[in-house]
Amino acid sequence: MNSDRRFKVLCLHGHPGNSKAMQMFAKHFQNRGIDAIAPDLRGYGNCKAISTFTMLDHIQDLWELLVSDSNADQQDSKDTEYLILGWSLGGILAIELALRAIELQQSMFKTAPTPKIVGLVLIATAAKPRSSLPPVAWWEYVNLAIAVILHWLLSKFLPEQHWHIDWFGKRSPIKYLIQQHTKEAYDRISTTGAKAYLQTSRYAQMALIQALRQGYDRTQDLGKIQIPCLAIAADQDRHITAESTAETAKLLPNCEFICYPNTAHLLPWEIGDRLLSDIDSWCDRRLP
Repeated sequence: MNSDRRFKVLCLHGHPGNSKAMQMFAKHFQNRGIDAIAPDLRGYGNCKAISTFTMLDHIQDLWELLVSDSNADQQDSKDTEYLILGWSLGGILAIELALRAIELQQSMFKTAPTPKIVGLVLIATAAKPRSSLPPVAWWEYVNLAIAVILHWLLSKFLPEQHWHIDWFGKRSPIKYLIQQHTKEAYDRISTTGAKAYLQTSRYAQMALIQALRQGYDRTQDLGKIQIPCLAIAADQDRHITAESTAETAKLLPNCEFICYPNTAHLLPWEIGDRLLSDIDSWCDRRLP
């Protein structure tokens, strides 16, 4: 990326999630000398919620963050340019922020500068998300808890032991979240994933349930987003299917699409190095 530009990456987590889940992306960009931020959404992580809210509140919170950050960066004539990278729910919010920027840029009543969004990276997400997740039995949730607790304990005291993955992990809802049951993936699930789940408030859960009941479909508006986009899917994703991500990629006028085999919704924790390398390659080609 051109060093003459002021460039920043906004990394948005999913549900359940928190800023820690996006540190692999933020730190990667920072190591490349690119500023990156990964906030907690309202009701997640350390951003506490004290009352009910809707998904629109997430969008407003993030817009205010972009405006404030952009204004703080105005030390010279350079405008800050933002790449928004969103995973799952974070990708949906990235699409919404891009559409809001377009709406305000075209408004006759524009009264303030609009943050300049120059690209989107959309991971395991869709403008019309569809799921193929089957019903999960109660004993599978029990196996999930056992697998996570055992992995956390064994990693500290008997790191060479992996029997719990076959006995409990592969017989739990984890089988719908990952396809590559590696120690590294379970390290992420038992630490970052477990903490994100425990820090997700009931208000955040309620906001998501309300949005799902209303139905979410922005496919008719995707043609407005002309900036470069990269849509990334996992071929075995049961939470937001690869087909729905592919549909979003097809409807975005300036979008590249990657679908990784033998991965699922938590693909950044399965193939992190490959994913980051492909994102770097796309950024270097499309955001020079």
